[in-house]
Amino acid sequence: MTVTTRKRTKSSTDTSAENADGNSEGNDSVNSTVNAEVNPSVNRRVNHRIHFADGNKGGVGKSVLCRTLYQWFLDRQQPVIGVEADVNSPDFKGIYSDVMVAQFSEDETMGARANAIVNAVVDAQKSAVVNLPATVYEAFRLWLRDYDILTLATDNHIELVKWFVVTGEFDSLKSLEVSLSSFDRRIPHVVVKNLKYGDWTFFEESDDLQALIRETQTPVVELPKLPVRVASTVLQQRLTYADSLRHRGKGFGVVEQAAVKSYLRSAYAAFESTGYLPSI
Repeated sequence: MTVTTRKRTKSSTDTSAENADGNSEGNDSVNSTVNAEVNPSVNRRVNHRIHFADGNKGGVGKSVLCRTLYQWFLDRQQPVIGVEADVNSPDFKGIYSDVMVAQFSEDETMGARANAIVNAVVDAQKSAVVNLPATVYEAFRLWLRDYDILTLATDNHIELVKWFVVTGEFDSLKSLEVSLSSFDRRIPHVVVKNLKYGDWTFFEESDDLQALIRETQTPVVELPKLPVRVASTVLQQRLTYADSLRHRGKGFGVVEQAAVKSYLRSAYAAFESTGYLPSI
């Protein structure tokens, strides 16, 4: 189900929690900085992480990943801040209404709104799960540069992690390659294969991408596929994954509840294999 190659030191917040099934958690100066030869997180203390659900295009499954990862924190009873940064398609906040809102923009005045993410993590001393918008690469890069976010994160024992969702299609994989090349030495990635999509020939046969994944020691995991009817009901009814385990309605009974439970169990196992979540 998963392939995990990255080794890291355990953070001070990597403590055991309840083992539940899921029903209870282009600038040279910037590029030279983020492309440092050694990932500093390997040898430094990490108290909290900011988990970014990315994919750099719409429709790849970023919000599905984000909601599932956020539910992991809730089910495992791990402190977490949810952040909706996709203001045009706020599927995360539309279902988990308690999450805060932030915004990335290439406009300097608007881009400052992303600062709320780091401010909240430092103030609350919690990790965060962030739903990024599509085509956010440049705005994200400018934010890192303009506010020296990576240095600030290091000083506060925070690690940024990109969970990059891919579909197996060429443009999706190209976006992953760009992100890995630009950020991975300072922002570790997790490649998330969305199994809603069935053809992974381009992914498996892309020699350059596979070499980059090996070079950066990037974990590759799979996001399971929910049956279409189940996934559609969850989205249409605005159900959290916890709610969907109790929901009863037309065409949604114990079988559909079991499908959600199985989905969460598989997804959680994949997430936990990366080493970027608190140990259970």
